[in-house]
Amino acid sequence: MKLFNVAVDGPSGAGKSTISDVIAQKYHLIHLDTGSMYRAIALALHEQNVPASYNETFQQALDAIELSMDNGKVVVNGVDLTNKIREPHVSALASQYSALPQVRKKLVALQQQIASKQGYILDGRDICDVVLPDAKIKIYLDASVESRAKRRMLQDLEKGIQVPYSIVLKAIQDRDYADRTRKTDPLTISKQATVIDSSNLTFDETVAKIVDLIENTLKDE
Repeated sequence: MKLFNVAVDGPSGAGKSTISDVIAQKYHLIHLDTGSMYRAIALALHEQNVPASYNETFQQALDAIELSMDNGKVVVNGVDLTNKIREPHVSALASQYSALPQVRKKLVALQQQIASKQGYILDGRDICDVVLPDAKIKIYLDASVESRAKRRMLQDLEKGIQVPYSIVLKAIQDRDYADRTRKTDPLTISKQATVIDSSNLTFDETVAKIVDLIENTLKDE
């Protein structure tokens, strides 16, 4: 089978990362979780007390960050941040720092470099039209804000993190607003993407829809 790339966009909590893991395994693709990359950059800058506002100090700190994604690990300047970037407060940090064009420029270039060999599935918020405009399969994975909040709360509980539903819901609503209103590469539905709404679908049903889309696309080649 000829190598191909899959681009997956969608709002926070839509299940992009988990579903991309399954699709990657089925089609022998490499899953590049771009959300983790933004979380890692944001956390690293925040812990250096570098605020999310552009100036010379910010640029120097950003340039000094070396980010690698290897075997599911997210490493910044030699420090493994894989687990730490999943803490609830990091989502808000990622939203703040990812709004800066300089951050997006750095990570989009890295993402494009990684996926240039083909055989990748990337999920995020600007993949279809910005990062991988030539991807063979483009998907916008959506779900209602309520269902996304419930899923995120359950995921946190599985990790031993207890956050009230109302707080999780507000955090996702705030992230949606920030993602859709930022000036640089806001979250939009690509005209070339197939929209899959998983609000009333099980995980397996959502995966099945994506598999059908991929199979039909490859069949037409």
